[in-house]
Amino acid sequence: MGDKKLAADLAYQELVRTIYQQEDFDFVGIALQDTTSWRKIHWRYAAGNTSQRFRKIILRSGIGIAGLVIRTGEPFLENDLAHHQYAGYMSQPITLIEQLTSAVAVPIFDQDHLVSGVLLAGYRQQQRVTAHSGHVLQEYLQPFQ
Repeated sequence: MGDKKLAADLAYQELVRTIYQQEDFDFVGIALQDTTSWRKIHWRYAAGNTSQRFRKIILRSGIGIAGLVIRTGEPFLENDLAHHQYAGYMSQPITLIEQLTSAVAVPIFDQDHLVSGVLLAGYRQQQRVTAHSGHVLQEYLQPFQ
């Protein structure tokens, strides 16, 4: 079990690094559901992060962008995060900590087709995310699903 987890950790870290290097996003991160409690979601991997504060974020299903994507299984896309209906630290801590102005997030599905995590990418400047941005992220996830 330990070798499998280590391999997954390395693969996810390499995935965020690859997306960050090959695409033009300012931040790329992955949040995963805790294996011991399906109600807890942690941001575990990131590239382009401004600090390690993202690691301290613990969400519940339905809270924050990651919680919303995990709960609904649907992508999230927003180009004006500061004025989004759920703006604020309690609702979107990752966007505030990383100073993101726009973001796109897509669900990560496990082998049983259940949502196990979220891949998020965003910008700090006034760049827009589009449905195409979400498709790009989903393409990167293909080998994992």
